[in-house]
Amino acid sequence: MIFFSSFGRRTMNDLNKPLGFFQDSIFQDYKFLDRLQKEILDIKMKYFNKKYNFIICAEHNHVYTIGRNSKFTNLLMFSNTYKKIPILKVARGGDVTYHGSGQLVCYLILDLFLFNYDINLLLRFIENIIIYILLKYKILSFRIINQAGIFDYCHFKKICSIGLKIRNYITRHGFSLNINNNLNYYNYIRPCGINKYGITSLYTENNFSFYIKIKSLLNNILSSFFNLIY
Repeated sequence: MIFFSSFGRRTMNDLNKPLGFFQDSIFQDYKFLDRLQKEILDIKMKYFNKKYNFIICAEHNHVYTIGRNSKFTNLLMFSNTYKKIPILKVARGGDVTYHGSGQLVCYLILDLFLFNYDINLLLRFIENIIIYILLKYKILSFRIINQAGIFDYCHFKKICSIGLKIRNYITRHGFSLNINNNLNYYNYIRPCGINKYGITSLYTENNFSFYIKIKSLLNNILSSFFNLIY
C-alpha cells in the first residue's frame, strides 16, 4: 500500500480522532484510481477495520464518467474533440459528468460507522465542507433537496458534483469541485442529467484559479475531523 509512509508525531487530541490516510495524486488515470479504491475497500472489508479510512485527492486526465443512474441520451454530441475523451461506466451514484485538469476530485473510502451509519450525515458533511471552502473565497453556495451537489447562489449553477457508492457500509467515490477547469467540455454532455442548471467554477465566479490553495484548505478542514497521515 502506498499510504503507509509515516505515522509522524501524534498528540493526545489526535488519538481521539479517526485515522485518515491521505494520498495526493496529480493527473492520474481514472481507471487506476478506481482500481485503487476497490483494493482499499476489499482490505477494509476483509479485516473489518473501522479505524483506517482513506482520502485521495486527484486531478484527472480528460474523462467522462457515467454513474449508475445515467442515461446515454445525456451524452449530447460527437465532435472530434469529444471522441478522443474516454467514456467510462462507473459504480457511483449520479449521472454523467466530466473530469479534467483544474478540477479537484476527492475520493472518500470511509466507514459509515463514523457517521452513525447514516448516509445523509455523510452527505451533509461533504456539502458543508464545500460550502465553507467556497465562502472562504467569497462565493455563496447552497444545496438543493434531491439534487446531489453544490450550486453557486448568484447564478444557480452547479460548482461541485457529489457521487458515492456504498458497499457493506463503506463508501467509495466522493466529490469533484470545479476550480479553473475548462467548462467547454461540459457542452458535450447534459451534466448530471440536468437541463435546468448550468455549470460554473471558482475561476468563473471569482477569478480564482489556485488549485493548490483549495487543496490545502480542504486538507486543513479534513484534519479537524481526521488525524490525517500522509
